[in-house]
Amino acid sequence: MSWNAVDAVDDAVAATRQFLFPVSLVRWAKLSVLVLLMGGSAGTNVSVSAFQNPELFVESGGVETDPFGETTGVDLDPMVGIESVDTEGILAAAAVVVVAVVAFSIASFSLRLAYYDALHANDVRLWRPFLDRLPQAVGLFGFTTAVNLLVAIPIVVAVLAGATVGWRPADAIGSTVAGLPTWALGVLVLCSVAVVLVGLLVLRFTREFVVPVMILWDRGVLAGWRRLWPTLRGSWTEFLVYLLVHFLLGAGISLAESFVTVFLGGLVALFAGIVVLIAAGLLGGLPALTGSVAGTAFLAVVVVIALIALVLLLLPIRVVTRTYLITYEVSTLAGVDPRLAMLDSSIDPKTPDEMPG
Repeated sequence: MSWNAVDAVDDAVAATRQFLFPVSLVRWAKLSVLVLLMGGSAGTNVSVSAFQNPELFVESGGVETDPFGETTGVDLDPMVGIESVDTEGILAAAAVVVVAVVAFSIASFSLRLAYYDALHANDVRLWRPFLDRLPQAVGLFGFTTAVNLLVAIPIVVAVLAGATVGWRPADAIGSTVAGLPTWALGVLVLCSVAVVLVGLLVLRFTREFVVPVMILWDRGVLAGWRRLWPTLRGSWTEFLVYLLVHFLLGAGISLAESFVTVFLGGLVALFAGIVVLIAAGLLGGLPALTGSVAGTAFLAVVVVIALIALVLLLLPIRVVTRTYLITYEVSTLAGVDPRLAMLDSSIDPKTPDEMPG
């Protein structure tokens, strides 16, 4: 018996080769931008605290005391500290951060969709697909954020059960969970693990399979899931094999990328060190370089340039590995359900006639 997830390993190699080679500098530059900025998940949890250590001082009879009970001799008005906090400024800053995170997350989703557009048409474009896919990206962001929040609920409850946070409703939830009998805690743990695992699988299948369906059928994320579900339910063993093979491929690619990163990082660090030593020799030694404002600024510039150089050296490798993994995912999906084949015919190693029915 042939598994589509196994066959797709070679199919993805052929598709990647057809898509990326022969090398076109313009195409690779565009793909580098997409790989650098596109994302598959969103994180919108932003916490802003007005007080870094609110427990450092407590009030005792209007006189400030430290945690060890020694008075500081300073009379305090209980409202002075509260009035001195710029609450509106903090809220405004928090709002700006949240809006920025949401906007960047949606943009990264749209760029990811644009990458699939490039595979579907064998034509790499940036601006037009980015704008066209923004509505789908908004839906994708909302869906993944909702699932992330659902996954976070069991984790938050577990934290509350083992710690006191000082907020009465949260502490009440924690004490209630901690007071459950052992068998109830066991059931709760099993249910929590199930929720987390299912949520993570939903997020992963959304990123790897629903997104191609959204591109191919020009649908939203919920419609994409409705289209994918019959295939997923009818060929669940194929997707189990896929998870195993994808894990092995990802582990191998990550290991190879780590070695390359260390090697290239060492080369960049070597050249940066040579530049620093030359500059230090001209100025009379390392103390002279680090002991002046100009020397410190020069070191900062060298570090920034070195980091940029490392990113630029790693981007082509990232383009190849990311393209391979994505083509592997969509090739597996096409093998399971040929109606969901989204690779352009010029890069798809399988013609419709060769694909299993």
